[in-house]
Amino acid sequence: MIPLKKVIHSIRGAFRFTSTGLTMGQKWRLALPGPVLSVGGVLIHNVFIKYYTDMIGLSPKYVGWVYLIYNIWNAINDPMIGVWIDKMRHRPNRGKYVYIMRVTVPFMIISSFLMMLSSPSWDQWLIFLLYTVELFIYDTAATAYSVAYQSYTLIAAPTKEERVDVNIIQNYISQALSFLITMIPTLLLVGDGKREVIIPVFSAVILAETIFFTLALRGLRDDAKMYESLNNQDFEGNNLWKESWKIIKSRPFLTYVIYSIITIGPIGFYFTPYLYYMDDVMQSDGLTATIVDASTHIIALIFLPVMGNIIKRCGTKISIYWGTLTAILGYVGIFFASNIWTVAASYIMIVFTVNYIRTAVSQVGALIIDDNERSTGVRKTGLFNGLFSIFITAFSSLQTVIFINVIGAFGYDGLAATQSESAVFGIRVATGLIPLVSVIIGLIPISFYPFDKKKEEEISAFSNYARRGGP
Repeated sequence: MIPLKKVIHSIRGAFRFTSTGLTMGQKWRLALPGPVLSVGGVLIHNVFIKYYTDMIGLSPKYVGWVYLIYNIWNAINDPMIGVWIDKMRHRPNRGKYVYIMRVTVPFMIISSFLMMLSSPSWDQWLIFLLYTVELFIYDTAATAYSVAYQSYTLIAAPTKEERVDVNIIQNYISQALSFLITMIPTLLLVGDGKREVIIPVFSAVILAETIFFTLALRGLRDDAKMYESLNNQDFEGNNLWKESWKIIKSRPFLTYVIYSIITIGPIGFYFTPYLYYMDDVMQSDGLTATIVDASTHIIALIFLPVMGNIIKRCGTKISIYWGTLTAILGYVGIFFASNIWTVAASYIMIVFTVNYIRTAVSQVGALIIDDNERSTGVRKTGLFNGLFSIFITAFSSLQTVIFINVIGAFGYDGLAATQSESAVFGIRVATGLIPLVSVIIGLIPISFYPFDKKKEEEISAFSNYARRGGP
């Protein structure tokens, strides 16, 4: 029989972070600038969708077109921004990565505020046009911020273990922020929502987002010493296309990108379907929807460090296989649920799956970049992130387009007091079956992922030595 003291020690160990490398305070400091970006993402890619269909009265068809255009623009601008950031040199008087993040924040704040001001009295084409232009401005700024932050994180936290810990802290902050942000639409958009109440509340959210951005970026290290170990290379003309093609056809890149498109995008888009599901399938009030959402996220948050330790011990591929089990339980349950208790239990499984698989996959892009640097001697963070964005970020709204078109095809009417049986069934399909199929199909590309746990540890050790000169 295993001694109780040993069991307690083992449980404590499962909740602990990596002790080597960055201190806990440094990990928290590094994690802060990332989650605040998710506030705007929740508003624009989740909340505003229901806001525009139900409050503004924009047809789901037009909303689908907005996000189709957004995807096309993503495919064009992300690699250009990535290469531009790679070429950019650190300047003593302003820095590089942190400087880019600070410059892009005002564009995100202003454009997200303007998106909120569309009026139901305007013509459909005018609402569509303004929404598209404002989303265009927001996305360009958010892309530059995201690429700069990702590049900054990879050199500030060079090992896989540190990056997993930073990602877990990011998840804690993101979930806390998301709870505050999503509590507002569940209270105001589920049931009878009023635009005159929603606008000032959303304005307060955007103001809080601005303050958080300012605090997260204040005093963040961006000196020349951080960049001394990086051997960047400028790519011009044909050389850029040749290098890009070499990366795109590589097995690590292909498996990561295909899995992200098939699985990560669909499972990550879960809050907007939840709003429609609770409002139109369960016919819940805002308070009940908020309680279910909050309680399920709190349960998932408690086990985030455990998820991180499982991923560190098992490696990416095996960890993803385990995550499929909770996905099946959650999505099958949400499709068949007939009462609020089944919904709550299923939603716990879904939220757990999303956090677990996201944490498992979060380090793969960094490992691919580190492995390429190990073999070529050149750091291509911006180029890689740009190429990732073409196939991942550019397709990140694909599930949004699929969801909105599926419920539209089944007869969803945002202005109707009660949805038809067909529309309710369409919401069940779009919320439960489609992401479940995505998780199962995603097992095919991940089976070809070439890095086992041993290889991931070797790449991590190289990155640590390259940045710090340590073992």
